[in-house]
Amino acid sequence: MSTSSKVRTSGVPTAARGLVQGIPGSPGELRTQTKGISHRTLADIDEQDRSIIRLLQEDGRVSNASIARTIGASEPTVRKRIERLVNDQIIKVTAVINPANSGYNVDILMGIRTKPGQSLTVGAQLGKFEQVLYLGYTTGRFDIIANMLFESDDQLFEFFSNTISKISGIVTTESFTVMRAERVDFDWKFSTGSSRK
Repeated sequence: MSTSSKVRTSGVPTAARGLVQGIPGSPGELRTQTKGISHRTLADIDEQDRSIIRLLQEDGRVSNASIARTIGASEPTVRKRIERLVNDQIIKVTAVINPANSGYNVDILMGIRTKPGQSLTVGAQLGKFEQVLYLGYTTGRFDIIANMLFESDDQLFEFFSNTISKISGIVTTESFTVMRAERVDFDWKFSTGSSRK
């Protein structure tokens, strides 16, 4: 099973299962307050943090000492900056499995309509299953869109028969089999523009 060790920004993942995932909020979003704690976004970090992230995106195993030499900073400075980026949930350094080489050959996109006011409850239940790679709340004819991977059609049938059917609040589902993926991006990079002034 193929894995890659790189850096991933935290937040809602894309349906394409890209390595570097979506950032909570847009780049221009103001800092959000949660329980009185201020959380940064990409718009809040400076160029030195951006340089650190770019290097980690190239190689998630690169040492702090190597990063320090490259950006012209001390190793303790790099270590503290990485710790803060992780604590602020801007990045997450992790090993990510390449779905194409995982043996999970049944790739499904599912649209789900829920009863009024039930989308968050349904999404929370559905999001607990390991087959679900991505789940988002949407506009349009579906309330939820989910991307799922299964090892076989039999596993998919079992999931529909004994899992989806038991989640209360679902009105209808519509599934789309991904026959071929044109792009599965493990190397998405955030904008290289300068940090906000």
